Amino acid sequence: MLELKCEISKRRRKRYQNAISYLPGANHDTVDELRNQSINDYLSDMAVNSSFHGINYICDSTYKVRRIIWIVVTLTAMLYAMREVYESTRKYLNYPVSTVRMKIYVDDLEFPAVSLCNLNDVRMSIVNGTSFDNALIDQNTQNISADDALMIAREARHNLEDMLLECKFNGRSCSAKNFSEFNWMQGDRCFTINSGKPGHSRLSVKGTGIKRNLELILNLQHYEYYRDEMESGIHFILHSQEETPVRMRGPIVSPGFTTYFRINKIKTKNLKYPYKTRCGSLNLKFFKGYSKQLCWLDQLTDYVNSKCGCKDFFMPGNISICTFSTAFGCMWPAWEEFEKKKISNCPLPCDADTYFGQTVSRALFPSNEYKKSFIKNLMHIQQFRDVYGNKKKELQFMRDNLLRIVLYYDDLSYELLEQKPSYDLLSWLGDIGGQIGLFVGSSAMSYFEFLDCLIMIIYAKYFKQYK
Repeated sequence: MLELKCEISKRRRKRYQNAISYLPGANHDTVDELRNQSINDYLSDMAVNSSFHGINYICDSTYKVRRIIWIVVTLTAMLYAMREVYESTRKYLNYPVSTVRMKIYVDDLEFPAVSLCNLNDVRMSIVNGTSFDNALIDQNTQNISADDALMIAREARHNLEDMLLECKFNGRSCSAKNFSEFNWMQGDRCFTINSGKPGHSRLSVKGTGIKRNLELILNLQHYEYYRDEMESGIHFILHSQEETPVRMRGPIVSPGFTTYFRINKIKTKNLKYPYKTRCGSLNLKFFKGYSKQLCWLDQLTDYVNSKCGCKDFFMPGNISICTFSTAFGCMWPAWEEFEKKKISNCPLPCDADTYFGQTVSRALFPSNEYKKSFIKNLMHIQQFRDVYGNKKKELQFMRDNLLRIVLYYDDLSYELLEQKPSYDLLSWLGDIGGQIGLFVGSSAMSYFEFLDCLIMIIYAKYFKQYK
């Protein structure tokens, strides 16, 4: 093992090498000695001139007690620095994130898609006395034929033309033609305004307040509710145009009131792998775009189709609709299995817009005076004509069946939730550099000194010529 000799000076080493090189008959042993001496000199220079604090005192053999103290102090400092480097590295490899929350003001805001679903699924006047009705009364849905199921899906559901009594956006009239349709769970029909689908341009607003709004007056057709419905109202869903609305989400609006909703928009930006949100997207089988809801529906449809060879009404794709018997015997169990086994593996989107409506206030609708002018809009309804002339029953009919929704932005702004690394590579390098510099007194140049010494030792051992 080579002995480290810190006290050898460069001048003495040079004289020694020159003297040996001129000796006649130098043999291999002498060359080996020169090689070992050269390596020792490089190590000595490294120890004496190193920018690592404490190394030069350790190499000084003049005072043994002092040397032992410096060995203990240096090792303690190095161990503590290594511990801090380990903790910083572990923290970095956990990839922590922080969420920056800020309010962004803009000149105009895109209006969200607004979806409406009647809580009642089928109209009583259509299904009354049919095999479907009798099967539900007898609680024997296995006997419902596919033809009856299709008839119910196409004819017995509520029509928007009958429900929509008035529609205004920014004071301009709109109609059922401005809505698109989507289905949910065994044929429930829902309607969306500002869907962004082909033929439906996206709406935006440049002003705020109740006057810059979407206003809808709807007829629930409470008189058409099926006998097993416990509640009456409209399921009201705000969502982006890229998102498939989910009926279970959103508030329920009751008849007999004007309900004011203040729209809030949240834009979310997530981080990709290796951060915990692991945002991203997948190529979907039945959709072109991507959202977490679209992905879930895409994978659910594919799973149900693979198990049962059919789909529910609201599912995408050119696949046959399940009959009621297949739905109860196969589709619903497959859906339950899909959810239970958590088969869906849809990542969060990296950029997503979320809307929600905050209920600001409610007022009775219609007022006694407005009722007088609004009667003409109801005269095409047979059930209203049956009570026409009886002021009390007229008002009761309106309170049981009509509702008014007003949606507006309170200001031209949205909330931005942006995830950012709370401890990135530069933070990690700064931490370990600070800890090592504080306890050991080294820097990046100190490690280059070690590298330089290692290179010179390799050169001296394998490549340097000794004469």
